[in-house]
Amino acid sequence: MREDLVVPGEGEENFVLARDSSVVTFPYTHLEVRMQKEKTEVFARLQKLKEIIGEDTFKRLVSRVHNINYADTRIMLVAESELHRTNIEREILPAIAQAFEVTSIRVVTQG
Repeated sequence: MREDLVVPGEGEENFVLARDSSVVTFPYTHLEVRMQKEKTEVFARLQKLKEIIGEDTFKRLVSRVHNINYADTRIMLVAESELHRTNIEREILPAIAQAFEVTSIRVVTQG
């Protein structure tokens, strides 16, 4: 083996962390609660969407959405999984377009 080729062993790696590093966690809150505090325009549109699709469908599909970004005639929803994304696209895209008055809807998954 060449002397200039050094591969560190399993116990030889040093991990360096920043002195003031910290991880902050927050309890999960439903989309409506977060949007009411953070994005009031989105919250108003969510209420309209809830009226259109009904309480049960709203809880099943919309309350589980991680985030919504909305501007002009475009909206992007971040779903929790591929199955969740598929269900949103299959069941409520026309209702989203109506409630948010958008022409371009994008549903993506996290990760």
